[in-house]
Amino acid sequence: MAERVDMSFKNKEVKMWFMIMVPVFILGSIALFTSEPTSRYLPFLIMMIGLAIYYSWRFSYRKKKKESDTKK
Repeated sequence: MAERVDMSFKNKEVKMWFMIMVPVFILGSIALFTSEPTSRYLPFLIMMIGLAIYYSWRFSYRKKKKESDTKK
């Protein structure tokens, strides 16, 4: 059977997604509305950097979690 996903704030991955992506989304939105039309790449760049930070954290977190589960 498929593994269930806990979508509450008890799940550390959900908490980190909100802690990283909500501020990044706010910064990207501000950059979108305040930047000139010629530099519209800035909000996209901000969002991609935020996603890269989150997924690199998630990769290392799952790796540590898997290592600690195998030691038990």
